[in-house]
Amino acid sequence: MGQSIGKGFGPIVKTIAGAAVIFLILAGVGVYSFWSAVTVDPIAADTTTAVARFTEVLNGDQEGEDEAIRMLAGALEKNPDDARAWLWFGLANMHAFILNDKLPYAIRTSRALSKAAALDPANKSAEGWRAFFQYMASRRRGSDRTEETKALFAAGRADPRFSSFLVAIAVASEPLASGLPQRALPPLEAAGDCGDGSTMTCRVASLHPHAPEGYHATLGDLKVRLGMVEEGRAEYRKALAMPTAQTWPYRERFERWVDSAAERADRLTNASPEDDPPVFFAHGKLACAACHHR
Repeated sequence: MGQSIGKGFGPIVKTIAGAAVIFLILAGVGVYSFWSAVTVDPIAADTTTAVARFTEVLNGDQEGEDEAIRMLAGALEKNPDDARAWLWFGLANMHAFILNDKLPYAIRTSRALSKAAALDPANKSAEGWRAFFQYMASRRRGSDRTEETKALFAAGRADPRFSSFLVAIAVASEPLASGLPQRALPPLEAAGDCGDGSTMTCRVASLHPHAPEGYHATLGDLKVRLGMVEEGRAEYRKALAMPTAQTWPYRERFERWVDSAAERADRLTNASPEDDPPVFFAHGKLACAACHHR
């Protein structure tokens, strides 16, 4: 009887073994496909040249996105401990993810920004970007983000001039009942003065030629979000009064945005978060571009 039972199980064992082999092969193919998707074919370049190429992308040459990412990968291949290259590799992939919404970009972004923050803890903006992306990723998943919220606001306090701006973008559209939009307002206002009484001189650079407009647009949006419509409109007027606003590619679009401030405030402060409009340039192709596009 024992022999007959053994003979009966023989085909089953062979079937299971065969299925296991097939599973392992398929799993291997899946891992290989996944790894191929998240790795990048590098182009030999130094960090400065690669960063300059991505700067051109931010300034409007979006056709160069893939080349910039590959050049930054090449810089990392040359020096795997280059914190600056890791930061910019993360930012380039985050920019691509915003525009294309593909998972490999998000995976690269998360790893690169975490690596940059770990390699250069003195660079507070690196931790700001890391905390910002982790918060936004957690929000997108719909998971609890208590720890991510703590890290985000801590990064804003550590780097008030810039990371407070990231905090405001991240939380401006959160429900008012959460208290998060309210918490973002004081540090963002405090970051306004460039030290010479202006809100412009410290924000204009080749990388972000229209950051002054972006700063006042974001502050205005946050105030409108809080029901402070007239104060928000005052910030919008400042955005359009910046000397660089004359050449701002989004000026006409922003002027239309300004005209709808009261209607947006009604939608933002009612009891239905489903109809809340976004912050002006924290969505779609406007993300990043409103400050960086020439």
